[in-house]
Amino acid sequence: MKILWAFAFTVGFGWAVELSVSDVLQKALENNREIKAMQREISAGKLELKSARGAYYPRIKLEENFTRTDIPAYAFMSRLNQERITLQDFDPNKLNNPSAINNFETKIGLEIPIWLGGKIQAGERLAKLNLSILQRENIRKKEDVALKVYEAYGDAVLAKMAVDVSKQALESAQEHQRLAEETYKVGMALLSDVFRAKVYVEKARERLFASQKDYETAKKALELVVGTSLGDFDVANIKECPAVELKGLKETALQRREDLKAMYDRAKLFDEYYTLELSNNLPQVYAGAFYSLNSKDFPFGADGKGYMLMLGISWSFDTGLSTLNKARAHLERKKALEERIKGMEELIAFEVDRARADYEKALSALNSARERIKASEEVLRVMRVRYRNGLARMVDVLDAQTELDMAKLEEVKALVDCWKAYARLKHSMGTILEEVQK
Repeated sequence: MKILWAFAFTVGFGWAVELSVSDVLQKALENNREIKAMQREISAGKLELKSARGAYYPRIKLEENFTRTDIPAYAFMSRLNQERITLQDFDPNKLNNPSAINNFETKIGLEIPIWLGGKIQAGERLAKLNLSILQRENIRKKEDVALKVYEAYGDAVLAKMAVDVSKQALESAQEHQRLAEETYKVGMALLSDVFRAKVYVEKARERLFASQKDYETAKKALELVVGTSLGDFDVANIKECPAVELKGLKETALQRREDLKAMYDRAKLFDEYYTLELSNNLPQVYAGAFYSLNSKDFPFGADGKGYMLMLGISWSFDTGLSTLNKARAHLERKKALEERIKGMEELIAFEVDRARADYEKALSALNSARERIKASEEVLRVMRVRYRNGLARMVDVLDAQTELDMAKLEEVKALVDCWKAYARLKHSMGTILEEVQK
């Protein structure tokens, strides 16, 4: 029977793949919907940058116009453009009362922006900044996902290690039952001790079953965070709480937080908005070249043809100061954002302090739990010896076992809490992705 059970266990659970937190995180980064959306936003930002740079290049225009007129000036100009003017066309009667004339004008042109008050340059810088902001926000989004994966993975590890503790507790309870039965047989214990031990075994078996179900639920929760099925898998046990250098944490956070850097870039946007607005009050220099075909009968005909080159400058100024005031409004918005940036810097410093405190508390709880395990193991050993000698009751042994089981569970919880606090600390510093990739 034991052989069959072992075979069934191997078939049912032996092929589960053990996934590290790095493996799970990689799958999460590939499947997370928010990250996919951010990547689309980045692609759009790159296209907008290409669009802004495209404004430096000439613009080609192709036009086809049809007119029919008997207005003297336009009728004469149409015949002239068609190169059909004769001496008879200068007859005053024909000049003043021309017959209606058709004209198909085909025009191809090249418009060249030489300098538009710095508008094109400002547009390019705006596109670069917007792309930089999107890329930084994408990194921070990945860090947020990494923290969620860390926490969900930690919950799964806690559930798995709780299963291990429950198995050990069941084995210990069965050993206590065997001890009670042996002691009862030699007349050193009461029958009630045997029944009490049996009840304790059943409770231990019930806790093991509950722990196994909790582990299954925790793995499903982890898959929910990842955004895809992970198949038949196990998480890796946590051995120790990672060590961290507690000096210079705030300085590192202020240097590494990508969301803070994105805010700095947003402040720079308003400088470019200011420049872009003022460009409307600066000289606009442009050039152009056009080639025209004119025909009286059909489009793209060439009864007459010619070209035109042009170079122009225009300069307008808003006497109502609307443009200037709108530009100044952007500077005020920049100052408002700078105040928010200061608040964000203070919030980041607080997040680091809180995460550090949580890490230190969890580390202290872990050390305390390990000391309690040592003490509980010694108490249990003494109680078992005393019980064999008839100097203690089975309830005393079971109480000592309960204390040991609780201490082991507290150690596991403290270990996972310390691990998760470490992840939150790294997240608050903006370095969690580096830790996972090690």
